[in-house]
This record gives sequence, C-alpha cells and structure tokens, in this order.
Amino acid sequence: MKAAPATFYLIRHGEIDANVKRRWHGSTDSELNEKGRHQAELMAEYIAIHHPEISAVYHSPLQRTRHTAIPLAKKLDLEYQVEKNLREYSIGELEDTPYEELHTRHHFFAEIAANQDFSPQGGESPNEVCLRMIEAFTRLGKRHQGKAIALVGHGAAMGIALSHLLDSRVYPFHNYHMANTGYSKLIWSAEPELEIFNACEHLANLPGYGD
Repeated sequence: MKAAPATFYLIRHGEIDANVKRRWHGSTDSELNEKGRHQAELMAEYIAIHHPEISAVYHSPLQRTRHTAIPLAKKLDLEYQVEKNLREYSIGELEDTPYEELHTRHHFFAEIAANQDFSPQGGESPNEVCLRMIEAFTRLGKRHQGKAIALVGHGAAMGIALSHLLDSRVYPFHNYHMANTGYSKLIWSAEPELEIFNACEHLANLPGYGD
C-alpha cells in the first residue's frame, strides 16, 4: 500500500529589526525583536490549538528561527531540532545591504532575474538555495511519512522552494513571501499541494495587522 504523504507546516520566523529597516539578512544571525518574540508566542498558541497533529518541529541554524520554534515546541510538548538546509538565502558580501541599494546600486535583483546561477562573492545562487531546500524537504518527507511536521524557516529560502515546486521556477519568488510568523501548509507528495498559504490569523490583534 502506498505510504501517506508528509504534511509540512512552513513557518516564517518572527520579526527582526532588519525586516523593519528593509535590509537583507540572509546568513546574518539576527535576533528577534520584541514584536517578533510576541508574534512567536501568538503563533505557537494558535497552531497548537488548530494543528495539534504536528509531531516534530525543525528550525534553521539561525537564532531567529530557533527562538520562533521554541514556543511552538513547548506548546506541543515536543523537542525542537536543527535542520541546516532550512537556513536563509545568503548573499555574501552584500549581506545587511538595504533592499533599495540592492536594486539601484548593486543591480542584484536584475542579476538573479537574468541568471539563477548568479551568486555574490561569498554567497549563494537561487538555484543553490533551491537544491538544499528540496533536499531537506525530500529527506524529512521520507522520515515523517504520513505525519505532520513544522519547519520554521525564512522568507526568501521558503519562497524559492515554493516557487520551484508550484511554478517550476526559482525566480521571481515574491509571490510566495510570507509575513513574519505567517504559516503555510504543504502536502509533500509527487505533486506537492499548497493547502494553506501565509495564514496570519494569530496576528489579528496586533497593531498594523492588515495594513
């Protein structure tokens, strides 16, 4: 009999100051700000109530995902585990650059639009990010067949993976960009299905929600 597919709850980390300042933090190991910590607590409470079937919690090696995963793991009475391939898209020497400068001064977005194998010095290409993300999905999908797991990761890396799986491309990936602590439900199978995208009901009472 064919094994049931795994279900992934993809969760973006809580807010960091770089998100507010619109600066690219890929491999930069930023901590959650006060709002981000609050978002993580609200997300954990909501998901534990509405998706108690989650049986494992994974996060990237960066502290902003670890501190987003910890409240959820505690609510579900689970251990939290590091998955290195969930880390964010690193842009090497361009790390911590404002998005506006990446566009106007460095022409970064034009470069990756023209060539998805382009990588800044010391960084990654969109195709490299996609390969490691899909490797993680494939490996964890086999490990947790028929079960639901939470993967706490990053906006760009998860956007690239979803764009590849659902649109057969790695750029542009902004159509799959989730809000801080937004979550999506992906059925991992031969034909992956996105059942929920960027659910943020847990943030409804925070100032600025829906703006």
